[in-house]
Amino acid sequence: MNRFHIKKLIVSGPNHKDSIIEFGPALNFILGPSNTGKSLVMACIDYVFGFTPKSNNPSAIVENNNGYDNVSLILSTAKGDVTLRRAIGEPRIYVSGDNYRSGYYSTSREAKQSINSFYLDLLGIDDNLKIRKAQTGDKTQALTWRSMLHLFFLKQEDVARTSSALLFPGNTGDTAALAVLLFLLTGQDASNVSTKEDPKVSEGKREALITYLSNKVNNIASRRAEIENALASAKESSSYLSIDEIRQQIAILQEKIDTATQKSQKLLSRIYSLNGTLSETRTVKDNFKNLRIQYKADIKRISFVIDCANATNGQPQTVTCPICGNETANITDPSIIDASAAELQKIKRNLHELTTAEESLNVKENDLVSTINELEEERIAIDTLISRELKPELSRFQVKLEESLKYIRLSGELDNIRASELDLRNELFEKETQEIPKQTEYHIKEDYTSKLIHGYEELLRGILKESKFGGAETARLNMDNFDIEINGLKKSVCSGGGNCGILNTIVTLAMNKYLIGLDRYAPGFYAVDSSLTQLSESEYKEQDDTVKQNFIQYLIDHAHEHQVIFVEQKKRMPFIPENNEDAGVRTITFTHDRNHGRYGFLNDVYNPEDQL
Repeated sequence: MNRFHIKKLIVSGPNHKDSIIEFGPALNFILGPSNTGKSLVMACIDYVFGFTPKSNNPSAIVENNNGYDNVSLILSTAKGDVTLRRAIGEPRIYVSGDNYRSGYYSTSREAKQSINSFYLDLLGIDDNLKIRKAQTGDKTQALTWRSMLHLFFLKQEDVARTSSALLFPGNTGDTAALAVLLFLLTGQDASNVSTKEDPKVSEGKREALITYLSNKVNNIASRRAEIENALASAKESSSYLSIDEIRQQIAILQEKIDTATQKSQKLLSRIYSLNGTLSETRTVKDNFKNLRIQYKADIKRISFVIDCANATNGQPQTVTCPICGNETANITDPSIIDASAAELQKIKRNLHELTTAEESLNVKENDLVSTINELEEERIAIDTLISRELKPELSRFQVKLEESLKYIRLSGELDNIRASELDLRNELFEKETQEIPKQTEYHIKEDYTSKLIHGYEELLRGILKESKFGGAETARLNMDNFDIEINGLKKSVCSGGGNCGILNTIVTLAMNKYLIGLDRYAPGFYAVDSSLTQLSESEYKEQDDTVKQNFIQYLIDHAHEHQVIFVEQKKRMPFIPENNEDAGVRTITFTHDRNHGRYGFLNDVYNPEDQL
């Protein structure tokens, strides 16, 4: 199984030297007088473990941070060190490590990336696991890191409680706490629990279902009557033709429409082509008209030239120059008159040919117009046939087809509705006569086998014996309150606050060792605050016979088994263990004295009487 232990705790802030506690992998003692920050060490660790302060349950480091603003925890894991840093007052923790997904993790379990999932992953536990929540019903809740932390992290306010240290502190239901421990011991969760409702909920759902079914029956009966009436009316007006015959008529009409449409389109295409030819003809005709005008103008001009030439014969041979005013010879060239006469004859021939061509174009134009008019009349006749006869007839047959198909659909729907109505009436009858099952109870303690408990009790008695606790041989786990019993008496009956503190420590320490011995889910550390503070033993006892002396010696003798962090007032210790790395013992002492050793946990923080 995955294990991890606490390597270093760092509290930092501006204008402060970092306050650091370095833990060894085995046994760690944090000792000192009151008000030196011993319990603050536990509070800081708990804060990075995801503790959420509340008005009735505040955090010491949040309420009185003395100018510090960050708490960091370095954990040693099988994959290497990982650092978790939480800013004081913030609901998220920053995780960084070479083999871990770095980033911010929320203290809210519902967050997409939560610190709960991170710690469960360190233990190799799926964060989607569910455990039983209550004795009655089958409600479940999520298995969380905080729901198991009390088994290996005992804070000062919980260490001496008279209730079982194996259960949640406070008034939380025992079933959930027992379910958490059962999972840690056996891996059994509530993933296969079949959900059963509370009888009151079942009765409420039954009444709601009866109301629903009754309304459903009424609605479906109304629909059935509506369809029956519709079918009766449809039968009276139904066509004598079958659906196949109607479809055949529709196909024939559609074919006629398609044929007529194709013919109309061909006519339209032909008309379009002829209109193009007509347009070209009229363009040529206009060009001929312009040419005729040109020819007539040329004839008039050349005739004028010839007439003028003939008129000048016999005139004086000298004329006045219009430019210089001098007299000059009047030269008449007979060749000019001859050329003009020849050109005039040519133009008259062209004009005659043009007249012939124009007459031909007029005939062609009239033929084109006549043909276009005939084709247009034929196309209009076809379109009229389609729109006034074929399509209306097609629509009538389509309506007949739809009515026939609707009749068939309604008939099929009526059959289905009658069958559904019968099923609903039967279901309504069954629900009205159904007996509500009684609430069942689940006793989670029945899942704890005697073999499982016996193994734990053997380890528990062993620690008690080595600690020389009176009646150790009779110690057992009372399954009624799931707590230690000695000499047939429950802890809450036979023990005061001092005994409760040491017994709760031994009970949880034994469970921690038991889980590790079984290779089940558990971290590799155990931390407890003030186990011995309230324990006062007889002054007539020899020191070697006291529970304090022997329990501390037990911790030293078994130091290398796993990490233990033991926080205690120095004066309550039977002796002060010496630092011995080979033996796995590390002692950190706060002096409450500015001139000797380490004053307290937080650097630069002193009690009022010691401030300068």
